[in-house]
Amino acid sequence: MVLGAVCGCHPHGHEHESEPSEEQHEHGHIVISPERQEQLGIAVEAVQPGPFREVIRTSGQILPAAGEEMTVVARSEGIISIGSLTQGSPVSKGGRIATLSTRSVGSGDRLAKAEIDLETARKEYERDQQLREGNIVSESHLDLSRQAYEHAKIEYEALAAGSTPEGGLAVTAPISGFIKDWLVASGDYVQTGTPVAVVSSNRRLRLQADVPESYFDRIAAIRDANFSTAYHDRTYSMSELGGRVISHGRASNGDFYIPVIFEFDNRGGIVSGSYAEVWLQADRTGDCLSVPLTAVVEDQGVQYVFVREADDTDCFERREVVLGLSDGRRVPVLQGLQAGEDVVTRGAVHVKLAGISAVPAGHTHNH
Repeated sequence: MVLGAVCGCHPHGHEHESEPSEEQHEHGHIVISPERQEQLGIAVEAVQPGPFREVIRTSGQILPAAGEEMTVVARSEGIISIGSLTQGSPVSKGGRIATLSTRSVGSGDRLAKAEIDLETARKEYERDQQLREGNIVSESHLDLSRQAYEHAKIEYEALAAGSTPEGGLAVTAPISGFIKDWLVASGDYVQTGTPVAVVSSNRRLRLQADVPESYFDRIAAIRDANFSTAYHDRTYSMSELGGRVISHGRASNGDFYIPVIFEFDNRGGIVSGSYAEVWLQADRTGDCLSVPLTAVVEDQGVQYVFVREADDTDCFERREVVLGLSDGRRVPVLQGLQAGEDVVTRGAVHVKLAGISAVPAGHTHNH
C-alpha cells in the first residue's frame, strides 16, 4: 500500500476492490503503510480518561526574579567609556564593563586626590600620637585623628582597587550574566550614583499573568501554568521548570486585571521582558478524554482528528470532534472519541495530505 491510497477497509469490516471508490472516500478512510508512517514520523496514542485541570487562558510578561537583575552605578563623577561591550555581551562578577575618567572633569583626578588626602591624614594621625604621649592633645582629639585617617584609607583603597592601567576607574559587574541595557553612552558625563547599565543573570525568572477580574474567585485555586512565547515554537510547563506560585493580587490594579506571579528556572533561553501567552491551571477537575494539540487538524472551521482502525494499522479515519478549553499542550475532547481508540498525535497533517491526494478523479465534494 502507498501513501494516499483510499483504504479498502470499511467501518463494518467489508472488503472492497483495491480501486478507490467514492463511497470509501466519503467514509474518510485513508491508508498509509507502516513503512511510510515511520518515514513521516506519524505516531498514535490510545486515548484514556485522565485528570484535566480547569484552565484560565490569558496573557502575561516574563520578568527578572529578585536579585537576578542589578543596576550598575558610577562610583565617581567622570567621563564614561564603554568599549566594545554591547547589549547581550556576557560579563563575569567583578569584571570591568566600562571605565570612568576623572582627570578632565572639574574636580580633577579622584584617585590622586584620595591618595593626597590619605597621606595628609596619616601624617596628622602620627603627629597627634606623638603629642598625646606628651599629654599635649586629648585622647578624644587623637580618636578623631585616627578616624579621619581610617576613612581616608578606606576611600583610597576602594578607588585604587578599581583603578585601571590607563589611569581611570573601572566600572564592574556586580553579578555574572549579560548586559541587558546600557543607560548611558560612551563619552557621557556622569555623576556619582548615576545608573550606567543593567546586568542580568537570567537564571531565575518570574511570570506575571494578568487575570481578568471575572476570575477573581478562582485565583486562590491556581496551582500551575503553561506558557508560550513568540520566539520559541514550544509550550513550557511551569512545574517542569521548577516553578511555583509566589503571590497573587487581592484586588485589581485599576486596569481590570489581577496579577498572579510565578517564579521558575530559566532552562530554555527565555528572554526577560518578553510577553507570553499563558494557560493558568487551577485545582484538578474530573477525568476526561484529552489529546495533544498536535493531534487536532482544522479545516474550514471544523476540528477533527485521525483515528486508526483497531483491526488495520494501515487504515485511518477522519473523525470530527468537539473540544473543550486547551491548557496549551492538551485539549479535552467532549464529543467524537471513545476511550481506547488510537489517535494520531504526531504527523496528523501528513495523514490529512494523504487523504487529499486520495480523492478519486472527478470527485469534487469537500469533506
